Amino acid sequence: MRLNKEYMGTISLSPDKDVIAGEFSTWTITFTAGEYGIDDGGTMVVAWKSVSDWDSPQFDEPDMPGYTTVSTTGSCRVSARYSKFVRSFGNSILIDVNGGYIKKGDQIKIVLGDTSKGSLGMRAQSFCEREHEFRVFLDPCGTARYEEMPERLKVRIIPSDHHEIQAIVPGTVAVGEPFDIAIRALDEFGNPTGRYSGTISLASSLPSEGIPGKISFPENTDGVIRINGCRIMEEGFWNLVIRDEERKYFACSNASRCEQSAATDRLFWGDMHGQTRETVGTGILDDYYSFARDKACIDFTGWQGNDFEVSDETWKEIREHTAKYNEEGRFLVYLGYEWSGTTPQGGDHNVYFLKDSDKFYPSSNWTATSVSNVDNANPVTELHEKLKGRKDVLLIPHIGGRYANLDFFNPDFSSVIEIHSHHGTFEWFAFDAMRKRLKVGFIAASDDHTGRPGLSYPLSGHGKSASGAFDVASGFTGVFAPSLTKEAIWDAIRKRHCYASTFDRIYLETRIGDLFMGDEGTLKGMPVLKIKAAGNYPIESYEIYDWDEKILGYECLKREKKRIRIRWSGVVYRGRGKSSKWDGMIYVQDGKIVDAEKYAFDRIDQGIVIKSDKYVKFTSSTSGDYDGLILNLEASDKTVIKFSSRAGYAEATYEEIMANGFAKDMGGLNLKLEMAPAFEEIPQEDYTRYSRLDIEKELPVQSGSHAFWVKVLQSNGNAAWSSPIFVDKE
Repeated sequence: MRLNKEYMGTISLSPDKDVIAGEFSTWTITFTAGEYGIDDGGTMVVAWKSVSDWDSPQFDEPDMPGYTTVSTTGSCRVSARYSKFVRSFGNSILIDVNGGYIKKGDQIKIVLGDTSKGSLGMRAQSFCEREHEFRVFLDPCGTARYEEMPERLKVRIIPSDHHEIQAIVPGTVAVGEPFDIAIRALDEFGNPTGRYSGTISLASSLPSEGIPGKISFPENTDGVIRINGCRIMEEGFWNLVIRDEERKYFACSNASRCEQSAATDRLFWGDMHGQTRETVGTGILDDYYSFARDKACIDFTGWQGNDFEVSDETWKEIREHTAKYNEEGRFLVYLGYEWSGTTPQGGDHNVYFLKDSDKFYPSSNWTATSVSNVDNANPVTELHEKLKGRKDVLLIPHIGGRYANLDFFNPDFSSVIEIHSHHGTFEWFAFDAMRKRLKVGFIAASDDHTGRPGLSYPLSGHGKSASGAFDVASGFTGVFAPSLTKEAIWDAIRKRHCYASTFDRIYLETRIGDLFMGDEGTLKGMPVLKIKAAGNYPIESYEIYDWDEKILGYECLKREKKRIRIRWSGVVYRGRGKSSKWDGMIYVQDGKIVDAEKYAFDRIDQGIVIKSDKYVKFTSSTSGDYDGLILNLEASDKTVIKFSSRAGYAEATYEEIMANGFAKDMGGLNLKLEMAPAFEEIPQEDYTRYSRLDIEKELPVQSGSHAFWVKVLQSNGNAAWSSPIFVDKE
C-alpha cells in the first residue's frame, strides 16, 4: 500500500496551540482525503492514549460537556461513536462512512467540544504532557484493517493556575548539618505550575538557622524553588509550616527527624514504580526522571514498563537513561521492568537490577516483536529459574491491572510487597501475605502513567479508560539506610528496613529491643514495641498487628458529641475493575444537618453534590482508600442516620452511633461502612503538636512465631504501614 499523503490524505488540528490542563475548549480535526478516499462502509479512527482523562466524546446531548459533531463535504453520510482501540491508544472516535463515499479532496471535520448548541466544550486532560498525540487511522476499503496516517497531531498540555503550595523536607537531618528545602506551587490537578508568584512565610517547629522568615516566590519558574543552607539546631521531630497570607494558602511539610549524629541510618523517600510512553504511559524519559528528582523531590526511583511492550530498542534506551540520571548521594535510579504475566502465571512483579543488565526476561513479547523468545520467562517460576543464584535482582509483587499471585512467592528474590499505589490501597494484600506467614515487608509507590513519579494525583472520571484505574494519590517507600547509594538502599530493602506511606510521607519507626523494623530475632520475655511516628496532620489513631490479627488499637484524639463521621472504604475484588462506586445519599430522620464537610476524598471531581437540612447527596469511589463525610447535627437519641448508596444500604440511630459506633460489612472483598462520633477538630497552628507519636507498648502474646507491624492513621485519611518485626518468643 502507498501509505503517504498523496494516497491517504492529510490531517490538521485547530487551534494549534498549547492546551491548559483541565480547560474547557473546542478543537477541530480536519481530514482531507487523498487518492484512496473512503469507500461506502469504510471507517476512520481518531485515537488518543488510554491513560488520559480528556472528556469522553458524546454525540447526543448538545448542551452538555464533551459534545462532539462530525460532518463531511463528501456525497455520503458520516456517523461517529466512542470506541475502544488498540493499546496504548485505547480511546477513540470511530467514524463510519455510509450511503456514498469520500473522494479525493473531500473533507471530514470532527469538532471536539462543539459549543454551537450550548455545550461548555470539551474538558482537556488534567495532567501535563509535552506531546499529547491524536493519531488518525484509515480503513478506506471497509476491511477492518487500519493503517495510520503519515502525520500525527500533537499539542502541549501546560499547567493551570495555582491552587496550593507545598513544602518538602528531608526525611532525616543531623543537628547543624545544611540541607535543602523545596517549596512548590501546584494547580488544582497537582501539576507544578509556574503561574504563581507571591510572598510566603516559613516557620520551623524546632530552632533553625538559614530558614528565612519570608521568601518571595518568583514568577516564571517551573513551579519549584529550593532554599539551600538550611539547618535544624535541636534533636527531635520537626515540620516546616508555610503560608501565603494574601491567598490564605497553608501547608505543613512532611515530618523530619533531626538526629545528633549523621552516622545513624537516615530516612530516604522513593517511588520506584512508573512508566512512560515507551509502553502504556505518557511522557518522555527525560521528563519522567527529571520530574522525580526536581519536582517530586524524591531520593530514588525506577522505571517499570509492562514487559510485553518492551522492545530491545526500548530496553537499551532505559539502560542509557538509568545511567544518565543516576547520581550517587543525590538521586538514584534503578534499572527494571514490570514482569506482567497473567495472575495464574504469577501476576505482576516489578523486577529491579542493582546494576546494569543487557538482558531482561519478559513474560511474553505480545506487542514487542523485536524481543527474542529465548529470553521469555513464563510462568514466574521460569523467571526464578533464569535468575537463580543472583543477588543483584529484586522482585516485588504488585497490584495493578493484574495482581501478583502469592502462591508463587519466592523469598530468594522478594523481601517486600507493594500495598499502595496510584491504583489504590491494598491492605488485603498485606493480610494475605500475613495469613500465609510470609516474611515480607511493605512498601508503596505510584505506578505512575502520567509522567509524574512521586507526585501523582488521581485522574478524574471524565475519561472512560483512565477514570477507574488511577483513583488515589501516589504513595512512597520510606527506607532507613546509612547513605543515599544504590548498594545501601538495596540492602535496606532486602532487610525490610522500609515501610509504606500514602501521599503525606509519614515518618514511622518501630523497634523491639535491638530488633529494628523488618528484622528477625528471638526473645525470652514479653516483647515491648517502640513506635515513633510523625506526620503533617494530627495522628488520629494507630493499630498494632500480629501477623493478620489486630491485637491493639488506640485513638490519639478525643471524640466529639455533636459531629459524626461516616466513612466507607474497600474494593470489590482483587482484579481489574476493583474500584467500588459509592454514589448515594445520607438522610437524617428526626434531626437536622447543620453542616457537612468532606473527609479523605482524593478525586477533585467527587464529593458533596447537594446539601440540605435533611440530606447530603455525594459522589464517591474507593479503591481500598477511605472516603467519607463529617456531619454536624442537631439530633436526639431518636434521630436515625440512613445511608443509601450504590454499594448498599445501612441505618443506625444517633444514640447507637454515639454510644458504640456502627459498622457494616458491605460485601465485595473488604467493603465497609462505619459511623462514629467525629474526632475533635485541631487548629492548623497545633498540627505539629498533635502529629507526634513516641510510645512503648508491652505486647501480651503467647510463645511462638510472631510478626508485629503497625498502621498509623492521620486525621485526613492518609496512613503508613511499618514492615513487620519477626519474633520467635521462647
